[in-house]
Amino acid sequence: MWNVTAFICILIGASIPLDLIDASLAMGLVGAATSLGLLASLVAIRPGELSFLKSVVGPAVAAALLPVLWIALQMLPLAALAHPVWKFAGETLGVQLSGSITIDTGASFGALLIWLSLMSVMITSAAIAIDARRADMVARTIAATAAVAALILLLSSDPVKVWPGAARDETANGFLVVVLVGVPLGLARALDVGGHADGRTAAQLTRLRWLLAAGALFCAASACWYGGRGAAIALAAGITLVLMTFAARKLHLHRWSSAAAAAAIALIALATAIGNRHPDVPLAVAFVHAPSEFVQSTHNLLADLPALGSGAGTTATLASTYMDWQGATTRPVVATSAAALIAQFGSAMFWTLVAAIIVGIAAFTAGARNRGRDWSYPASAAAVLLTLLLASFTLPELPALPGVIVLGAVIGTGLAQRISRSRLQAG
Repeated sequence: MWNVTAFICILIGASIPLDLIDASLAMGLVGAATSLGLLASLVAIRPGELSFLKSVVGPAVAAALLPVLWIALQMLPLAALAHPVWKFAGETLGVQLSGSITIDTGASFGALLIWLSLMSVMITSAAIAIDARRADMVARTIAATAAVAALILLLSSDPVKVWPGAARDETANGFLVVVLVGVPLGLARALDVGGHADGRTAAQLTRLRWLLAAGALFCAASACWYGGRGAAIALAAGITLVLMTFAARKLHLHRWSSAAAAAAIALIALATAIGNRHPDVPLAVAFVHAPSEFVQSTHNLLADLPALGSGAGTTATLASTYMDWQGATTRPVVATSAAALIAQFGSAMFWTLVAAIIVGIAAFTAGARNRGRDWSYPASAAAVLLTLLLASFTLPELPALPGVIVLGAVIGTGLAQRISRSRLQAG
């Protein structure tokens, strides 16, 4: 299993250079590597660990299968549900086309591969992180990768001058996803260092704690410098969740007291957001800090799309029609990642995914609250999910591929450490 641990750590580190090569090639490499890692982890895992793995990842795998099945359905030749673009193309070419919900089958296949890669990394990381020492190695690798991504982000990109959508550097946006994941993880691990000393002295543990904290602070500064207010809001929520979990444990607060405090803070934040939202537009673009024409053009795009979505590649294909004011020399982008996902999946599937993420945040937070030690793994998973969920409503369309490996590793580690093996066996 240690060989598999080394493999997933190398894969996490490779998420940075993968973002520097051709997207199609990177997608293929990620798919092959994650499949190999999943196979190796299932072969090397101990029998006792396998039964525990099945019990903790089952619900998460079921939730992750929802978009996989929906993407597969969107690719099927369903004439009754096909996007009107297929009929228009057939009339233009004078041929009979068997249309589908998606307008770009190739892009949908790529999205399917990304989701399957996310599931593979999640299961592989959960299998590795059943052992707390291996979980610590994976977490430190993610933190180091995020710090490298933050450094590259600072050195290779220009800060946002007007609004987050003004930055259309896809490589830098990919680094931003990795950095956003690294901040809550690094902070949680800094607060929890020492649960497994593994022979390290008190001085070594102190240095590690300060190194993780400094890395999280550096990543946070880099993300706010590049992503502006949208990134700052998302990170503030994730950091707050980690600190609240830590404080509740230290003060031995009752779980209902912790839940009431969290609900009060959430309501205050929601009221503030509603007071500053863009009027007369969907929630997906209501909270982004962007020019009104940017928000309105995204709203017009969403209003014209079918309720079932139009599959992956929708924004790349159709956005130029609605957002030609952005300039012909740049690839048009929509106002938020949430809007891009609604264009791909449709509103019903998108809000179903949002509900599943909220349930996941609650489950991870409860797991962190109830853990005796190693609480930082489920706490960081909850905070990362919250950070990325809010970032999807406040930042423009972000590339999915760079975050697949690190996000899957964080979720998988949180799943493995959310429940103690001894407690589960006793139950």
